[in-house]
Amino acid sequence: MSRINTTNITLGLGVLEIGSYLNGVFQSYRDAGAIKAEGQIQMQRQQARFESGRPLVVLKKETTLELVTIQFTLAEVSVANIKDCIGGGITTSSNPNATFLDTTGVAPKGDLTSSVVTVGLNNQFTLGGQCDVFTVALRFTHLKSCSTGKRQIFEGYLASPMGNLTMPFRETDWNLYQIDFELLADTTRAAGAQYFQFIDEL
Repeated sequence: MSRINTTNITLGLGVLEIGSYLNGVFQSYRDAGAIKAEGQIQMQRQQARFESGRPLVVLKKETTLELVTIQFTLAEVSVANIKDCIGGGITTSSNPNATFLDTTGVAPKGDLTSSVVTVGLNNQFTLGGQCDVFTVALRFTHLKSCSTGKRQIFEGYLASPMGNLTMPFRETDWNLYQIDFELLADTTRAAGAQYFQFIDEL
């Protein structure tokens, strides 16, 4: 038998889903769209050490803080993604028009001409004046092998956005943006299982 199990060596990203809650009750997942470059799930357990003796030796350690953070680079800009990844705001779907500060519903065409055109059917996101931070669920599915179809699935129960969202618009490269979440403990679950579950298909 080999000391190496190549099924545990994987390549590539996967599918990211964002789940919604209504009054604390999970509703459903939706696709976050194309992800690119890299995704990271970081787990940290800060520990307090009890030391005694001469020289000091570590006699006991206990965990004082658990942190789980999640970072992905998204490619698809949508009002749903913006709201979930900033943790606030209001979205409205299928608006028949838009109104700007100049009281019109027209905006520049977006090219180098001086043309303006009426805004068509649109989804809209607005932000400002809320103190609560919305939480979502996150599920990331990574395909370990194209031939076997075996997957690794990470599910974070209560994900809180870190509060920073930058949407770059690049002249000659794809417009990608980074999202950052910190998991909150779901204290309705048993100790040792309050942040997430990681499933590795055999």
